[in-house]
Amino acid sequence: MKREVEEETQYIKYAKRIKELCKRAGIKKHNSKFSNKIYDNYQHTTLQCIRQYEQKGYERFVKDLPDKPHLIEFLKLKSIPHFTALDKFAQRIKQTILDLVLAMALARTGIKKIIGGVDGTGNKPNRASVYYVYRLDYFKRKNKKKKRGRPKKKRKVRRFIKVFPFVELRKQIPIAVGFSRRSGNESPYFEPVAKKAMKCGKPFKEIPLDMGYDAEHVHEFIREEMNALSIIPARNEKVPIWRTQGRYRKEMKRGYSKKKYHQRSKNETVNYVVKQLMGESVYALDWRMQNKELLFRYIMYATYRFDKIKGNIFLLVVLLVENTAIITKKLISEIEPIYWRRGFLWGLGSKDF
Repeated sequence: MKREVEEETQYIKYAKRIKELCKRAGIKKHNSKFSNKIYDNYQHTTLQCIRQYEQKGYERFVKDLPDKPHLIEFLKLKSIPHFTALDKFAQRIKQTILDLVLAMALARTGIKKIIGGVDGTGNKPNRASVYYVYRLDYFKRKNKKKKRGRPKKKRKVRRFIKVFPFVELRKQIPIAVGFSRRSGNESPYFEPVAKKAMKCGKPFKEIPLDMGYDAEHVHEFIREEMNALSIIPARNEKVPIWRTQGRYRKEMKRGYSKKKYHQRSKNETVNYVVKQLMGESVYALDWRMQNKELLFRYIMYATYRFDKIKGNIFLLVVLLVENTAIITKKLISEIEPIYWRRGFLWGLGSKDF
């Protein structure tokens, strides 16, 4: 029972934060004045994010929703929504709006200048195992009747969704996400993700990236458009500086701060924790819905990180207060006998007694 109450209070904290981010992003409560106003956009967004956190489908999530009375009370739900209502909201909402919600994730974190980074990771587009898909294809081929003429070309199966989260490295909070279905060089995807991150309204200080983003146009965008320091180690270390192309790539060959560069490993930490918390596969089949599902996932992770940071700060304050109280008691116990010997107590003379 105690554990259930703790979970409810956590969900209420998450719901408050998601609602705050929606308001900061400028999302209206209702899309139209002619809306039936049974449920608002804040309620829908919160429920979608919590669904990602619980790793449940629409029907199962809605069935389990009555077990969270405190959350229902906080969201002011008049009735429990049908699972199709949540699905239709996900179809209706624009991806650009969700991008704005995620861009507001650094609000009230104390960050003045961003030290950011990007690192690609893969997500499965379905929940079936590789062996299961292979056996299905095998039996289809085995039982299929051969037709005359040239065989039809096989449709390519998209085996992964590539995600590029832009993360604030000190707080480990994502502020933008890019998507791709192609494998290959990652450097062309940096600019569109960085443009989304720039909507957060805060200046950038440093952008450490791995060798996959080594390109002169990436350096130019970071230094000239974002007004930040780019730290990207150049490929082909054995090639001398005079043969290396690009002004900033030559600068990287001359040397850079290893301490600042290794901050980028926190990107991989974020990718790992997101997959541990909310899984690596996606329920949706349509590519637009897959993108939105992953955006809800990263919004949820940003709220989760904010709650963790806030809790850590509170614990630090409590520890400091406790330590100061112990130190002052010790000082008083040491100083008090000295004052008594001299006929004084806390600076008062013996005549006063």
